Amino acid sequence: MRERAREWLRFSLDDLEVAREAAKLGKYNIAAYHLQQAVEKAIKGVIVFIGKRKNLRTHDISVLVKMLMEEGVDVPVEVLDAQELTEYAFTTRYPDDYVPVGKEEYEEAYEIAVRGLRVG
Repeated sequence: MRERAREWLRFSLDDLEVAREAAKLGKYNIAAYHLQQAVEKAIKGVIVFIGKRKNLRTHDISVLVKMLMEEGVDVPVEVLDAQELTEYAFTTRYPDDYVPVGKEEYEEAYEIAVRGLRVG
């Protein structure tokens, strides 16, 4: 179980790295998507670590935070703040739902993600 949780965290860090690289190329939508993925996967890693085998097939960070709270986890405010990144799972990936992300918005999202990932 611990190794599986570590895998989630490794994938989370990979997404954070991809976000940074995409931003360097000016690909802020893709970068924002990967920020959301980094936070999502980190939270899923915590859920796996505490031994819960819940259905993790969601991209909604709020749903994942709720799962943690239901297990009695005191969720830090930095992670609660990261719930707003959920929108990037949907509005940055497909042409039909596309909402452009600019550099400033990406930088704000990056700070939110990094603060959320640093906790603990």
